Amino acid sequence: MKIQPRPTSQRGFTLIELLVVVTIIAVLAGLVISQAPKMMEDARKLEVRNQIISVTTGIRNYQVEYNRYPIDPALASSGGGDDAQPILTNQNSTIIDTLMGDAAQMPGASSGSSGGSINLNPKGIEFVTFKVAKNGRNGLVGTQSPYSLIDMWGSPFYVLLDTNLDRKLVNPDVQNQDPKISQSQVSPPPQFLPTDVAVYCLGKDLVQMTGDDIVSWRE
Repeated sequence: MKIQPRPTSQRGFTLIELLVVVTIIAVLAGLVISQAPKMMEDARKLEVRNQIISVTTGIRNYQVEYNRYPIDPALASSGGGDDAQPILTNQNSTIIDTLMGDAAQMPGASSGSSGGSINLNPKGIEFVTFKVAKNGRNGLVGTQSPYSLIDMWGSPFYVLLDTNLDRKLVNPDVQNQDPKISQSQVSPPPQFLPTDVAVYCLGKDLVQMTGDDIVSWRE
């Protein structure tokens, strides 16, 4: 007599089990969606920080090569022993073109002050590379020299230089409108920054000296 094997019992998912799985997926999706704007904003800030690092590195490399700052000597003296006013990375300044060297293809530049503008990078060294902006943001703006370097929100960067050579810069955070920064009890801002180069941008709110600023001297 041949014994037939007992059929294996098969059981599908119950409605309750399916509902539990769908609920878990919905909760996880909700968490991801809720965090998406913050993640995108953090990514934008990281890109801007990388731009700030590029500018700072380019200036320091220039200093090593030329033993001076990449700005017109006339701008380096503000009188009264103070540092020069912040240099903006827009078309009113040649700092970005100078750091780019021959890559900027600066027309009419000369080694002297007559017959053209002063060539602050006569060796044509490319100290830093910047990407071209998309829709006028986050990169180089302009079809020819002088170029502007614009942040993620459409504003130029601010460059502070120790032009009086005292190895310190006035700390903008002292006048910051955000009391969590300017009046911090845990980590109050020092009056001076112990550096010769500092770079910052206005951030998303486009207002100077607020907590939204992205700066080179703090996280």
